[in-house]
Amino acid sequence: MFIGGTVISHLEGVQEITRGINPFWWAIVTMTTVGYGDFYPVTNAGRLFAIVVMFFGISFTALLTATISSIFVAKRIREDKGLEKVDTTDHIIICGWNKNAERIIDSLQILNEDKRLDMVLVNDLNEDSIAWLKSKYRHLKLKIVRGDFTRESILERANIKKASTAVILSNESLEDRASPDEKTIFGTLTIKTLAPNVRVIACITERENLTHIKRANADEVIIIDDFTAYLVASHVMDPGVPQTIEGLLNSRSKSRFNRVDIPQEFVGKPYQELFDHYRHNHGWVLVGIFSEAEQIGIGDILTSDTSALDEFIERKLKEAGHSLGEESKIDVVINPEKEFIIKENHKAIIIQ
Repeated sequence: MFIGGTVISHLEGVQEITRGINPFWWAIVTMTTVGYGDFYPVTNAGRLFAIVVMFFGISFTALLTATISSIFVAKRIREDKGLEKVDTTDHIIICGWNKNAERIIDSLQILNEDKRLDMVLVNDLNEDSIAWLKSKYRHLKLKIVRGDFTRESILERANIKKASTAVILSNESLEDRASPDEKTIFGTLTIKTLAPNVRVIACITERENLTHIKRANADEVIIIDDFTAYLVASHVMDPGVPQTIEGLLNSRSKSRFNRVDIPQEFVGKPYQELFDHYRHNHGWVLVGIFSEAEQIGIGDILTSDTSALDEFIERKLKEAGHSLGEESKIDVVINPEKEFIIKENHKAIIIQ
C-alpha cells in the first residue's frame, strides 16, 4: 500500500488521486479488488503501474487468507489428534484406557442427569481410535490429549491444574511386562505434584500396591480384583446378593445408590426420624450417613521453628509417604443405630 501510493503520486503528477491520503486509499482499494472507482489513474504510466498493483494485491491477499486458514486448520487437526493444549476448566480427566473406560464415561453422563460434562481423556490410543471416540461422544464436551499421563508436559496439555477430578485407570496399552499399577502410582505422584488440590481416584489391580498408591496421596483407591472376587463368591454362596448389587450400581437403574443433602430441620435429631422421613415422603431407603471432614495435618503438630528435631521428623514423614498438609477424608457410617444423631456436616446415602 505504501509503495503503491508513493509511486502513483509520482506518476500521476497533480491529479485528484495524488492529494492527501488519496494515493494510499486508492492503493488499498485496488489491492483488495474492491474497486470503488472514486480515484483512478489517467496517465498510461499510472494505468500500467495499476495493473502491477492489482496482480500483487491479489497475490498478497490470497497468501494472507491461505496463511490464516492454514493456522486454524492446523490447530483443528492437532486438536483432533490430541496434540493441542485444552482450555477447559473444572473438568474431569480420565487417564489411561481399558475396556471399562467407555462404560465409565456413559455412567458419568447418566449420573450427571444428561447435562453436558467437560471431560478430557489422556491416553495412548491411535488416531483411528481417537476419531471413533470423538464420533461416538460428539454430544459430550469431550477433548482428548494423546500421550503418557505420567509425563508433566502431557498433563499440562490437559490443563491438570484447573481440573476438578482425575480418574486413573489401569492402562491396557502397556507394551512392556510392567504392572499397570506402577503406571497408576507414577501418574498419581505426578498429578499430586503438579496440582495437589485435584481429587485423584486411582484404580489398581493388586492389593499389594495399596500402600504405594496411598503414599502417592490418592484421594480414593479402587481395587478391581477385590470387587470382582466378592461378586464371584456371592454368586456361589449367596444367590440374589450379586444381582442386587449389580442393580444398585447400574447407572441406568431406577433404584440405585445416590447421595442427598439432609434437610436442616433434622440436624440434631436421631437417624430413625430421617429414615422415616425419606421412606414416607419420597419412597427412598436410607442406607447410611457420610461426612467429609477436614482433618488436622501432621504439619500443624510440628512447631513453627526450624529446629533440627522438627526437620528430622518432617523428613522422615515425607520419606514414609505421609502428607504434612490438611487432608479431606470421607467418613461413612452404614446403617447406624436408631439413636445415631445427625450432625451439621452429614449427608445421606439413599436408595432411590
